[in-house]
Formats: sequence, C-alpha cells, structure tokens
Amino acid sequence: AQSIARRFLDWLDWIFPQAWIAEHNKVHHYALNEDADPDFVERNTRIIRNMEAPLVAKYFIVAVQAMIWKWWYYASNTLKLLHKEKPGVPSRENFEGALTMTGLILEAIKGDPWYQALALDFLLRVMAPPFFLQFVAIPMGIGLLCHGSFFCWFAFVNVIGAEVVTNVHAFATIVTNHAGDDMWWFPSGCKADTPEFYLRAILGSVAYHAGTDSIDYFHGYLNYQAEHHAFPDLSPLHYQRLHPAFKLICAKHGVPYIQEPVWVRTKKTVDIIVGKSSHPRLPGHATDHPEEWMVPN
Repeated sequence: AQSIARRFLDWLDWIFPQAWIAEHNKVHHYALNEDADPDFVERNTRIIRNMEAPLVAKYFIVAVQAMIWKWWYYASNTLKLLHKEKPGVPSRENFEGALTMTGLILEAIKGDPWYQALALDFLLRVMAPPFFLQFVAIPMGIGLLCHGSFFCWFAFVNVIGAEVVTNVHAFATIVTNHAGDDMWWFPSGCKADTPEFYLRAILGSVAYHAGTDSIDYFHGYLNYQAEHHAFPDLSPLHYQRLHPAFKLICAKHGVPYIQEPVWVRTKKTVDIIVGKSSHPRLPGHATDHPEEWMVPN
C-alpha cells in the first residue's frame, strides 16, 4: 500500500502504512509507556489534563475527539516519524509531543519549512485518497447512478456516520491498550528481548474479552496486547492459542495480567485523559522492583 494506487486497493485508511510501520512497529513497541513512546496517552493529552475547565467539559472534549481521532490526531502523529531525519526537524521535546492536524497546519502557516513539507505530504499522500473516495466519489457515484443527480447527500451523511462509528470503535480498542491507573509508566528504556522487555509487555498492556473468533473479530484482534508486545511477530491466531498458557505463566510468577471488558478500559483511559487519574510510575526497571507490581500467589 505504498503507492497511491495500492492505497486505494489495499489500505484506504487515514493512517498511512509506512508511517504506521515507523511509529508503531519501530518506536512504540520498543518504548512502551516511556516518555519516548509516541502513543503514551498521559503525555499526549497533557493539554486536556492541565486545562482549567469543569470535568464535564473535559469529558465532552474527549467524546468529540473519539469521533475524529484517527484523521485529526493519529494520521499526522504517525506521519511525522517518516520526516524525523529530514532537515529542520523540531527539538526533541517538541517532536515527541502529540502532533494533531490542527497543530500541523498552524505550524505550517507560520512558515516553518519542516512543518510545511510534512503538511503537504499529510494532505496529498495521506488524507486525499480516502477523503476523495469516501466523501466525494461514493456520494457522486450513488447520486449519478441511483438518483439522477450530481451528488447524493444521503450517502454523504451516511459516510460521515460510518466515519464516526469506526473512529469511536477504534478509540475504544486501540487508545485504551496501554492506558489506565493500573498501567505502569516506565522512567527509562530497556533492551529488546530481555526479561525487562517481556515484563514491561505485561505491566504496560491490557487485555479485553478474548478467546473466540467472533469476540476477537469485534475487538479487531487488539485484545491480546501483552502477548502482542512480548511476541510482535506472531499472527492473531497464534495470540488466541497462546492466551490461556500466557495467563497461567503470569499467574504462576505473580505478574499481574490485566484483563477487563473494553468499556471498563475505555472509562479508565478517559479518566487518564481528563486528569482524574494517572499512571503509576516505577522508580526504575521493573525487574529491580518486584515489590511494586508483584501479585502474591
């Protein structure tokens, strides 16, 4: 899905595949719930957390963002990783902060060449293909074929509704994977494929209902996050088969395997976003501080 043609045929989503590989596969997986994690919810939402506003207003803001987050936040925040090595990249502090579409456009308007190049790439290569097909071509095609008009507004409204639903579903099954007052915040990095790495995969991840094809399908196969972060190269079917044994091993060694319904995890994630709760922070490596997290057998 790297060319424009393949985007239309294979992956017509707001999240650009190469950007996902750079952000999720190469950074997030190896900096889970650290300050360097581009998906770390508590840091990325500090504007809302620190906002002096009634709690109900913050909840309303989060509800709106849940309906638009894939194209308003995640598309640009993943794409910036593809521009990380280009001239004029912002300071580390500014780069690691969340980059929304609004922030990107405002910075580009100010005249910064790096943000301008990123904004152009964002608009033409990332946003244009799905926007053109879903919000222009489909309503036009239905209007011309079925209604004898140039544009079908009923189809347009239906597409908008579908976009809202898929954003909310993705928010509940993706944003919540590593957020909550029972998900640890790690103060520094660790090497891959070490005891610390595998332990963090569990201490920083949550599972939802799981175990059958139908349940897994409606969760987008995102309900095995500890298994996925411990063994990122396995297929969803492998995670389903591994799940019971993985939980037993965690229980045997006193490692807390958090598994709750997705709506419970959504509430805990929203509480993090609005500042009602926070991630507990480990004082060092998890392997050096089992007293902080170990569950008595």
